[in-house]
Order: sequence, then C-alpha cells, then structure tokens
Amino acid sequence: MKRLGMWVLLMSKRLLRRPSFVIILCLLPVLLLSYRYLIAQDSGKTRVGLCFENEDDALAKEVAEALLSNDLFAEFYVCGEEDELYSDVAAGRAECGYLFPADLSERFLQKDWEAAITLLVADGSQYADYISEAVYTRVFFALSDELVTDFLEEHADFGGSREEIAALISQKYEDAAEGMSVFEFHYIDAQTGEVQEESAETDSDYNYLTKPIRGTVALFVLLAGLAGLVFWFQDEKEGRFAAFAYYKRPLLTLGSLFLPTQLGGIVGVICLEFSGIAGNIFRELLAMQLYCLLVTAFCNMLRQIVPSVNAICAMIPILSIASYLCCPVIMDITTFLPALSYVRPVLVVNYYLQAMQTLGQMWVLAAAVLLLPVTVALDYCKLGAARR
Repeated sequence: MKRLGMWVLLMSKRLLRRPSFVIILCLLPVLLLSYRYLIAQDSGKTRVGLCFENEDDALAKEVAEALLSNDLFAEFYVCGEEDELYSDVAAGRAECGYLFPADLSERFLQKDWEAAITLLVADGSQYADYISEAVYTRVFFALSDELVTDFLEEHADFGGSREEIAALISQKYEDAAEGMSVFEFHYIDAQTGEVQEESAETDSDYNYLTKPIRGTVALFVLLAGLAGLVFWFQDEKEGRFAAFAYYKRPLLTLGSLFLPTQLGGIVGVICLEFSGIAGNIFRELLAMQLYCLLVTAFCNMLRQIVPSVNAICAMIPILSIASYLCCPVIMDITTFLPALSYVRPVLVVNYYLQAMQTLGQMWVLAAAVLLLPVTVALDYCKLGAARR
C-alpha cells in the first residue's frame, strides 16, 4: 500500500513537470478570465432597432419611451431612417427591428392593427419571439385605457359618462399593472430548486453570456483526461508498469488516467467558483467528482478499443468538436438539427451538463459512472485470458 501511495505521488509530480499538461491546466483559467473580460465589456443585451415614420404620433412616443427605458435583456435604439433599420438587421448589428407606420394611433384606435407594425428578423434569430412579446405588450398597455373605455361606453349596462369610466379604468389599471409583462414568471434555480426572487433577465448571475463557461469547463476536464490517456501510452511504451505485478496493472492504469482528470476537475471547480456561476458547493463537488470518474471510465474504454496513441491523438479534436456541437455547451443546437441528439449518449460532456442544468438529473450522471467497474473487469478478463 505504501508503495502504491508513493507511485501516486510520483505520478502526480511527473504530470506537473510535463510542460504540455501544465499548459492545459493553465489554459482554462486564462480562457475564462478572457471571457469574463469580454462579458464585462459587453452590455450582455441583444440590440433591437425601432423606426417610427412619425415620431410625433402619441402612441409612437409612449411606446418608444417605454422600450428605451426598459430593463429587459434587449437594448432598444431608434433608427432615423427605414433604410438604416433594414441595414442593421441585414448586417446582424440588430437581432430584429420594428417599423411603426405614420398613422399608428389612428390605425389602432380604428382596430385596423393587422400588419400595422412591420417586423424585420435577422437570419438565425433566437430571441425575436420574446422581444415581440415585450414590444406588443407595450403597445397594448398604451392602448388599453382607450380600448376598454370604448368597450364599456358601447355597453349601456355599465352606465356612467366616458370620463367616469376612463377614471375608473385608469385607477384599476394602476393598481394591478406591474412592469412591462402581461405574464408573471418565476425562475427556479436548477441547482437548489428554490424560486428566485429576482428576474432572470435582470440578475447578473443569470446573464446568458455566462452559460458557455460551464460547458467550457466540461470540455476542459475531458481534454485533461484524454491528455492523461496519451501520457499512459508513453509510459506503457517506456515500461513504467513493468515493476508491478500483473494483477495490479489494471488499477495502476486506472490511476494514471484518473490523476490528470482529477487535477483538471479541481481547476474546473475553482474556475466555476471564481466565475460566479457555481451553485451549491457540495453539489458542484459531487457532480465534478462523478464526472471525473466518468471521463476516466471513458478514457479507459477508449484505450481498450483504440490501442494506438496516434489514433487517440487524431480522435481528440473530433471528440472536442462533437461535444461542442452536440451537447448544450453554448446552446442546444439539436433544436435545429434533431439528428445530432442521437450522438449525445456517447459523449460524456452531455451527462455532466444535463446533471447541472436539469434538477433531478444527477442520478443519470451517477448511473453512467457504472461504466468504470465494467472497463476494469474487461481489463482483468483480458489479463486472465493472456496468462492461460
């Protein structure tokens, strides 16, 4: 046991003396610090253009003032000309744009609102539907007093003059209306299950730009495990396991794969904590430990299937790109390309991200770790067959 402990210590020192592995360990903090700097330089808001053919229109003024002063995830700005709005949306400088006609108030009061507002959407827009809810809600709020007053005045059963009805509606509206949303949303923390007090759009901890950080950490830990697999092939070629008995070698192999993965996991948790997106620290540590074991099992299985260091090196970029595209690292691209979802079960990054993003999915990650004893059992089976 003492000899095994000494071997673990020496292997750890050897890993930290490898310039390539130290560069990998330093790569994640540098990337995340750069990313956080870019986020700090960005407002984190989607740009949306507004163009009013008649800026003196009463309804246009009210809508413009409300949208320009909003606290949503979208940043609204006014374009002076229609051509400028088209140009911004076409060039991707704006997620989408809204063109308001000159007779906006008149058309809406006459209930001629079909195709009244022109919506311009950039290719691949993800947020146009949510932004439209805010825009049309603001228009509805601006018109609601007038429309309801007209309705009540047309129905004699309600009684009263138009001024009395308008005053009553205005008072009731102010008592009930809050913010700019027709609907009320509650945001649940996927890690604690608790309802958040603040809106996800205004809470900096929920800035959608920070989402790739966890995916980057997951990819980094996988890269550390694959680097350990490459080092194992080098050690095997140099005969570093020859001094140990045959029955110990599968466990030593597992240890040599687990150590670099564990070091990558430690750096990953530290980066998550300092990035400000880590949740419950005990859940973070448990999930990362399970993920490190799963990456170790994956690398051990890969070693048994692909017994060539050159082939492993060729597979590293393929696995990284596949994980980036098929797993929800930045966004769930399978929404647009459902066929990619069939690749996910063989990508270990997916199990970690699903466990951290979906409440109650930790058991899936824990179940996947059962692959670890299976790979060790296969090693012992091959060892027994070779000695017969």
